[in-house]
Order: sequence, then C-alpha cells, then structure tokens
Amino acid sequence: MEKKEIIKTDKLLCMLIILCPILDMISFIFRNTFETKISPSTFLRPIISIIVIIYIVIKDKNRWKIIGIGAIYGIYAIIHLLIFNQIHTGSSYGTVLHEAQYLINYSFMILNLFLFIYVFKKENIKAVQKSLFIAITIYITSIYIAILTKTSSFTYPIEQMGYKGWFESGNSLSAILVLSMFLILPLIKNLDNNKKKFIYIAIIALIGIFLMTQIGTRVGLFGFILTLGIYIFLEIIFSVIKSKKINKKVIFFGIAIIIVIIIVVLAFGSNTFTRRKHMEQESQTSYDKSQDDVAHLTGDVLKIHEAIVENTIADGYLSEAEKKSFLELYDIANKYNLKSNDQRLHQIIYNLLLVKNQHNISLILFGNGYLNNFSELVLEMELMSFILNFGICGFVLYIVPFITLLIYAFIQIIKNINKIDIQCIMLFLGSGFAYVLSLLSGYVFFNSSSMIIVIILHVSLINKISQIKKQE
Repeated sequence: MEKKEIIKTDKLLCMLIILCPILDMISFIFRNTFETKISPSTFLRPIISIIVIIYIVIKDKNRWKIIGIGAIYGIYAIIHLLIFNQIHTGSSYGTVLHEAQYLINYSFMILNLFLFIYVFKKENIKAVQKSLFIAITIYITSIYIAILTKTSSFTYPIEQMGYKGWFESGNSLSAILVLSMFLILPLIKNLDNNKKKFIYIAIIALIGIFLMTQIGTRVGLFGFILTLGIYIFLEIIFSVIKSKKINKKVIFFGIAIIIVIIIVVLAFGSNTFTRRKHMEQESQTSYDKSQDDVAHLTGDVLKIHEAIVENTIADGYLSEAEKKSFLELYDIANKYNLKSNDQRLHQIIYNLLLVKNQHNISLILFGNGYLNNFSELVLEMELMSFILNFGICGFVLYIVPFITLLIYAFIQIIKNINKIDIQCIMLFLGSGFAYVLSLLSGYVFFNSSSMIIVIILHVSLINKISQIKKQE
C-alpha cells in the first residue's frame, strides 16, 4: 500500500475519534428529546470503519484471510442468536434484535481494533493522540455548558443525583475520561511550548473537578485520583532512577495536587459520596415479608421468588433452570446478608447459578444470551458476561485479541525494561485498567466511544513497544 493511501486511512480513523463525542450527543438528544429508539448516530458511526475496511479488502493481498475471519464472527453470531431464540422466556429483558445489537457492537469493536493496528502498524501514533485530546476537549466543554445552562441530564435520574451532560451513560462517560488520562498525562512534558502545556493542564483540571465532584460515579472519583496518583508516583520513581536522587519539584507538585484534590472535594462536595450514602439508607429500608426482616434482594426479584414458591408464576415466564437459580439466589442472599441494592453482586451470583443449573455444553460454548435474563439480573460485569452470556467462543472472539496484545506488551516490557519510559508504563496500566473497569463497572467494551479509547490504548502501547525495540 502506498504512503499516500495510508495517510488517507489515517485521517479517516482520526476523524472517527473526534466525532465520538458529537455522535454521542446526537444519540442522547434523539433518544431523550425526540424519544426515538434509533438515532442518526446508529447509522453514521460505522460509516468510516466500513469505508476503511472495504478499501483494505480491495487493496490488500490477504483479502481472503480478512473475509474468512469476518465469516467466523458471522457464524458465531448466527449460532448465538439461534440459541438465544430457543431458550428465550417471558422474563427475558430483550429480544433477538436487541441481542443482535450487542453482537454488532462487539464485532464493530474487533473491526476497529484490526483497522487501527493495520493503519498504524507503521505510522506515527501522534495523530491519534492529538485527535483524542480534541475529542476529550469536546466532551468536557459540552458537559460544563450543559451544567451551566441547566440542561444536563442526571447520572442517576430516579434519585436526581450527579450530572453527565448530554450523554447517555455516566459510567461509560467516566470510563472514557479516566482511561483517556492514561494517554494524555504523559504527553504534557513533551509539548513544545508553554501555551500547549497550559491548555492540556487546564483540560485535565476541568476533567478532574467534574469527575471528583459532579458525575457521582465511583469510577469517576476514584478512577481519576488513582490515575493521577499513578502518574505522579511514576514521575518520582523515574526521576530517582535517572538522576539517582529525588526530584524536589516532582515531590512538591505531587503534594500540591493532593492538597488541591482535598480542597476541591471538601469545597464542592462529591455527588459520589452523596449517592453512596443514599444507597446505604435505601438498603436499610427494604423489607422482605417472607422473612419479616430487612430484604437482601430487590423488591421485583422478591416478587418473582414469592411467585415461584407459591407456584403462581405464569407458564413460560421462567425456565426450570431459572426458577432454581432464583430460589438459590434468595437463599444465598439471606445466608450472607447481602445488601438489597447491591445488584451487581446479585447478578454475578445468579448468572453463575444459572450456568450451573442449565448444565448445557452448547450454552457454555456459545452463551445463554446476555438479554435472556430478568431485567435486574442482566449481568453488568462485562468480562464475566462475555464468558457466561456469550460463552467461551464469544470470550475468545471478542476479548482474547485484546488480552493477547496486553500479554505481548508485558513480555516485551520485561525484555526491554531498561528502555521503558513513563509513557509506556502508563499505556500498559491504562490498557489493564480497562479490564478492571469492564469487570467492576461494565459497558466499557460495549459502548461505542469507550471501546475506541480502549483500542487506542492497546494500539498506542504496541506502537510504543515497536519504537522501543528499534532503539539501539
């Protein structure tokens, strides 16, 4: 492929990054203002990726390998949806079409991973990093405009707590901003003038204030503090390694940042703490009449449990494996005094029980369906969902490519430990942190914009490793 042609695909993918916040806002406005289930973003978002992959398939000599790999994903999707439809019940949260949307999104994720690796395997990744900073600037600027104009949506609408601007998901927005910090923070030192440095620091400060005080998610508050703490720690360690002494400026800067964080949280408060306090109070007010005590599951789950026990549940509403899993979940929740609003814990217990009770090898291989569960028990812990709901094959197809890149990077970091710099470590930790967020929070790989950040982290890391290996 000629250099001129590669530059064009480079620009297209950079445009995709910059458009992410704009498409997210369009999607939110159409879904919430016009109350439509489908927005223009649904059709606009994949256009660039489709154009690039068609271009590559036409030009590349290995086009049949690319088509063959795509066919494998298509075959898996068909099998998964056939199984989904076969075991679908009246309690299922979604339909086959809704389930297909998840498969399309995850396939879109793998497609973009391939495109970014293919295009930037020889190209400088700096264009991607600049595009990301533009996108993050759009995110945080629009959020503050929404808050100041009092048009921001609530992170938690029922309780009317937290602000997330004109975006759909508070957790996904938190993941986007936090993961981006792993990419942006190491770039500040290498900027060629003070004006650019000031702009970068100002944007990071605005992001920090928002994540720590306004959005109300634990991912936002603790994620930002952790990311900043890691970066400061690395600066101290590398300054000691290089100069054999502690850089007092770095220490002073680190202490100043900690003081500023404390002042900001104390002065403005944190919607995260407000939300946690509210949830703690709510968990103490729930009631289980069967036990005549505080409930350890949500009210809707308790109603289903009661209907199963009294044998009043409608035919076809639950399978036998689901009924058994509900009963076992109830016993475990009461035995270990689980909190009624700790739904993520309920979800993981229920889904593990369901796989055990289904005892079906085809479901283990191809998944029992992400949206085949009762609404409150749909598994939000994404990495677990890949294994349990999309099966071993789904996990291998959608997550193993990312894990393979991370393992490769780790091996190369160990081999070239003397050449590693802060940026490389931050990229590696940021890539790893994406899995942590996916496991604890969810919708990191599924969300169309946060998946792009995860892809940029992994591809930037591999690109950085290649540069390090070339050093004499």
